[in-house]
Amino acid sequence: MITIKEQSRDFSAVEQYLMTLDNGITSMKDVADNTSIPVTGYIIFEDEKENGEVNEILSIITDAKEVYSCQSATFKRSVKDIVGIMKGEPFSVIKVSGKTKAGRDFINCALDVNSVK
Repeated sequence: MITIKEQSRDFSAVEQYLMTLDNGITSMKDVADNTSIPVTGYIIFEDEKENGEVNEILSIITDAKEVYSCQSATFKRSVKDIVGIMKGEPFSVIKVSGKTKAGRDFINCALDVNSVK
């Protein structure tokens, strides 16, 4: 079951489907580093599996209706921070990743300053 917790704007039913249930969603961990992704909106939702496990997921959608998602708390925080600073202006994010000092993989994003007019 899907429960939308937060969204950056009102989405059509098709956009909601694409961002939550569609099999064509690209996992952010599979996106190459330094890829620029134009963000036209985001949804944070909970996905409850049949076994009761609940995952909080961020999905972002582009103007071409491409959708990228992740569970990374760091990535989610960065997207929300950028959205807050941009105040409705169009922008793109650049996906980055690395390893923590403990050796765990992580993903994050940064504002693509070249995307801002």
